[in-house]
Amino acid sequence: MRSACLALLSVFVFGLNCGLVLGQKTGRVEGRVVAAETGAPLADATVGVETAAQPRGTTTDAEGRFVIDGLSSGTAVLQVRHVGYVATTRTVQVQAGQTTRLTVELVSATVELAGLEITGATRSARAAIPGAASKVGAAALEQMDPIGTQAALKHVPGVYGLADDGMTQTRMSVGIRGLQPRRTQRVLVMEDGMPIQPAPYVFSPLYYNPPIERIEEIEVIKGSATIRHGPQTMAGVINYVTSRPQRRTPGGTLELTPGTNGYVSAFGELGGFGTEDVRPQVQLLVKRGDGFRQNNDFRQVNGTAKVQANLGDSRSLYLKLNADYERLNATYTGLTPYSFRTDPDFNPKDDDLYRIYRASLGTIYNRRYSDQVQGTTRLYANVFHRPWWREKDVFVKAKAYQDPNVDAEPVPPNTPGPLMRVGISDALERNLTLDDKPYFGNVRTFYVTGVEHSLDIQHSLFGLEADLELGGRLHWERFKDNRKISDEVGVREGVFYQGDVSDPGPVSIIGGSSVYETRALSLYALEDMQWGPLRLSPGFRLEVFEQSRINRLKGSQYRDQTSVVPLPGLGFNWNLGTADLGATLGESNARLFGGIHRGYTPPSTATFAIVGFDPPSATGGTSGGFDLKAEKSWNSELGVRGRSAAGQFQITGFYLYVEDLVGGRTSFQQNLGVVESYGLEARTRVKGGTFAGPLPTLDVSYTYLQSAVVQGIITSAIDGTPEDISGNELPAAPTHTATVGLSKTFSEIGLTLSTDLSYTGRFYTDLENLEQTNNRGERGPVPAHTVLDAGATYEYSDALSVQLTAKNVTDNVYIGSRLHSNPSQPSANLSTGIIPGPRRQINLSIQYDF
Repeated sequence: MRSACLALLSVFVFGLNCGLVLGQKTGRVEGRVVAAETGAPLADATVGVETAAQPRGTTTDAEGRFVIDGLSSGTAVLQVRHVGYVATTRTVQVQAGQTTRLTVELVSATVELAGLEITGATRSARAAIPGAASKVGAAALEQMDPIGTQAALKHVPGVYGLADDGMTQTRMSVGIRGLQPRRTQRVLVMEDGMPIQPAPYVFSPLYYNPPIERIEEIEVIKGSATIRHGPQTMAGVINYVTSRPQRRTPGGTLELTPGTNGYVSAFGELGGFGTEDVRPQVQLLVKRGDGFRQNNDFRQVNGTAKVQANLGDSRSLYLKLNADYERLNATYTGLTPYSFRTDPDFNPKDDDLYRIYRASLGTIYNRRYSDQVQGTTRLYANVFHRPWWREKDVFVKAKAYQDPNVDAEPVPPNTPGPLMRVGISDALERNLTLDDKPYFGNVRTFYVTGVEHSLDIQHSLFGLEADLELGGRLHWERFKDNRKISDEVGVREGVFYQGDVSDPGPVSIIGGSSVYETRALSLYALEDMQWGPLRLSPGFRLEVFEQSRINRLKGSQYRDQTSVVPLPGLGFNWNLGTADLGATLGESNARLFGGIHRGYTPPSTATFAIVGFDPPSATGGTSGGFDLKAEKSWNSELGVRGRSAAGQFQITGFYLYVEDLVGGRTSFQQNLGVVESYGLEARTRVKGGTFAGPLPTLDVSYTYLQSAVVQGIITSAIDGTPEDISGNELPAAPTHTATVGLSKTFSEIGLTLSTDLSYTGRFYTDLENLEQTNNRGERGPVPAHTVLDAGATYEYSDALSVQLTAKNVTDNVYIGSRLHSNPSQPSANLSTGIIPGPRRQINLSIQYDF
């Protein structure tokens, strides 16, 4: 009886299914969208279907999957798009009552600096960007597992960093194509397309850098497309791309990373607790470390709240709030040759303290006005408070300092024999006074806000397909710079005056207090015109800004200056076509690209005054930097890029002609005449597995650089006389830099192994190109050095992974830079001497997704 019932039930179910199938006239399409280079799933990709009926669309989930139901049978065209990837079209056959399955691979665009795209109405990324550009993708960042963003840029040709004090690379020092890297002053640095430097116009040194744990991708652009952004257009643009809220169900990520040198990082992310149209996300990072030298520890707490809201079919809003607190025992105290040789970890300055309090707001609003027109509006604001207290440095004789029975008294910089650089409280037994200026604080506060709107308009021009981008920005910034002096080391409450201000007699100004402000209007237009295989990209940017300074300790003296700066550019991209390279290599594509544009760095009044460039004005007194000219350049390049199934490559030749260059700590108190920088950049990736399964993937980046002062005269650091430095190399511009990486993934066991070898060639540290160092360490070249990194990642499951990384595996002790030194300023308190490179660091990272 039981078996008969089951048989009847089976017949009933079979008949019901047949009836449903015969009655159905629609089918479904489901699939997965992944990155072509890595196979990683792409969340939030837009999948639209065009059929004879009403168009349909959806977006992919966190695993890159999508499902579209209710499609009429017949041919359907899928259009798949994702920010930073080249849009693709797939044709599928929909059959009634059946599911069509497929996997769509999207090829990474060279770079994409636009804002968040509108869900369901995105425009394809610009794969044919007219200029050299690179992207460090999410997979590459995960494989490297760097401690800071500066280390993450080692695979980008033309970009090089200098070692600085500290473990977190908060004060990143990166240069591009031969331009001085100190504090990344000549590079525009952004997060999600919005500037993050303390005050981009008036004080651009990068004293804040977002933690690498929040960064999903890093984009670097160096060609004519930089005029889309500003105000710095001379060296290039670095854009940090952070993750967007993607989860549709509650979940998150936990990552714990302990390591050597007291390093611990704990990062958490939670999302998916909103609705389909409103998706929030929160992130929290807590980390600490002891650093690579004595008295070099840091603490950091960083929190972020985000919301992605879809406001209908044609509008979206992205909101991000971030707060950052950092406490670092950061110093300018470098090493003398004696200290570097005997104890490279030496740092006696336990009272040097650098703190960061920063809060920021960023919003991106997108609207599609029509199929041909879409707009993006960005609003940004941040407050950045940065008190940095440091003890005055002095020189002492090494033998006296290391002898417990001898008092190590300060000695003049020209004292012969082995010297050590120490804090003044370590060398003087008597009570310190304000005349000694033993402890000083640079207490700086920055306020920045701006709004930018751009339109992207697809149209026809003389019968040609064209894409016009128009944009404008209003920007305001204020910088309060206070320098206070304390007579007691460790007491962080100083004074501006010496004497009694209530006394009618004179008082001595020993500190400083100034307020700088900028009000700026920026306009730009970029046109992309497609003429067969050729894509021309003319552009123009106009910067109009007023800078002012009030010296509050000198009768509130007020100075201002208005600048109007036109910045033209022209780029091209020629599609050389595709070729079938056979079953192994598949189809290849190559493009020739190039361009020329006007580079510019604003006349930063605050920077000039703070680093000592405050020459006498025509009326006496000081000008606050207004008598110095802005730096200008003509940047040109020509290159070729291509890709196939076996990998990709990009080779670029470049030439920079720079007028009125201004130095940093390598200082000269006037604009130089002309300098030039030229060379070759190359980057390639070869997927060895394409040729033979066991072979690894090879990544190579290389830069050949030549730089020279065409005309310039400075005061010699040797004898104080004028010296013609024409023909000399620029400081911190190594002729050769290279990184070679090997990686191999064993998918069957979930294991990835990788190793990188980075080489930085010898470079000068001053404009005189001094060859000999001295017993103080502030002069002389930096020798070439090589650093080996290695890592292993084990994917235990889809939710749990473990990663082991080793930086500087051999614990190579090398001179990283003389970053804050000037051979014309031998005083221990004005030049830091030798900054050692980062030492060996081993981290174990455990990540769990839930």
